[in-house]
Amino acid sequence: MKTSAGILRILILLCLFSGIAASGAHAQEASSEASSGLGFGLKAGFGLDPDQFVIGAQYSLGKPVSIFRVVPNIDIGFGDTTIDFNVDFLVRLLVENTPVALYGGAAPTVAYVNRSGAGDEWDIGFSLVAGIQVPIITDQGMNFEMRASPVGGIPSWRFLAAILF
Repeated sequence: MKTSAGILRILILLCLFSGIAASGAHAQEASSEASSGLGFGLKAGFGLDPDQFVIGAQYSLGKPVSIFRVVPNIDIGFGDTTIDFNVDFLVRLLVENTPVALYGGAAPTVAYVNRSGAGDEWDIGFSLVAGIQVPIITDQGMNFEMRASPVGGIPSWRFLAAILF
């Protein structure tokens, strides 16, 4: 069970990230050099609590000029095996005069967890998401994101990189 001090730290970090993002970003039409951030993506990374290697897939829905995104995704963690399904509700803001975008939001999460020695269980919770999208490969977005799950028995921290096709 998470302590209230731990949840408070997570919320403070997310508020700080949101403030920084809002100060240098604004909603604008996607420039020709910026990826729309829409479409299918594959991702990989690592998780903490439990310690895991994580792979997954996502599909970003929305309109190219909209700041709102709905991103259903699935992650599979290896270590203590977890499979979690999220539907991210995100706000994506382009950084002025750059092809970089910042995003953040929340996701209801359903997770299957198989902890070593403790058996199988299904949990429902939510995840907070914050990330940055950069065009490392021409005409394709690459996301770097952090997911935090302050409640429920779902994986607590995930750090992921995704390439969008």
